[in-house]
Amino acid sequence: MAGIVLGNTLRSAWKQILYWGFGMGLLGVYIVFIGSDADIVQGYASLFESMPPAMLQAFGASSLELFSSTEGWFVSIFVSEVIIFLSIFAVMAGLNITANDENSGNLDVLLSLPISRATFLMERWIAYALLGLGILLFTAALTLGAMALFSPAADTGVVLLSMLNLYPGTLLVMTVTCLLAAVLRRRAVAIALAAAFVVASFLFNLIGAAASGAIADLMQQLSYFSHAGGEDIVLGTHDPAGAGALLIIVAIGFLVSVKMFDSRDIGL
Repeated sequence: MAGIVLGNTLRSAWKQILYWGFGMGLLGVYIVFIGSDADIVQGYASLFESMPPAMLQAFGASSLELFSSTEGWFVSIFVSEVIIFLSIFAVMAGLNITANDENSGNLDVLLSLPISRATFLMERWIAYALLGLGILLFTAALTLGAMALFSPAADTGVVLLSMLNLYPGTLLVMTVTCLLAAVLRRRAVAIALAAAFVVASFLFNLIGAAASGAIADLMQQLSYFSHAGGEDIVLGTHDPAGAGALLIIVAIGFLVSVKMFDSRDIGL
């Protein structure tokens, strides 16, 4: 029976790749179209030069140096928006692993299959991790296709790496949501706490980038947004240790989720 949950989940949910990927891909096509006009990019750069650091960070850019290249402008505008959409998907995916079926009463039926709870959760988690990767790749394909069509003066390799760098953060949000659902019996509480995690992480990154000092630096380091963005790839200062740390936390969170889900009563 190994793989039955994985296969069934992919068969029933694969269209999410089209829905999410096409929606975010269209946004990428639109921004590529705008970015193909050098005057528009320069106009944005001039506008951001007059903004204070906090306002600049709110638009997804921590340095005006990013706007010296088209790919920097694109990553600041587009990738900073995609990470928010992917975070929303990740929360929904994390709930779909166990919480939604438990809330509807279907989980009792699913767990009657001749597989362990740990295997069930693992295959569900892998399925939604693959769906998230598919969404990201579909978005990237549409975006890079638009770059080939409109031929902006941008490094497509930098853009692609910046988008792929969003994946560890997506897995983190999905795993945190899955863990909350495995620990808590109330789906509404799990949703609220998962949303609070995303919002707090966003605010930590925003405040940490706009302020200075040890506390501000710590806040930014605690935010997955600061490790999942692509600005450092554009600036040539990317340190893969940040993404690696996120993946280690994902692995730990997944193992704890399996442990908690395997040891508590379901549907109570």
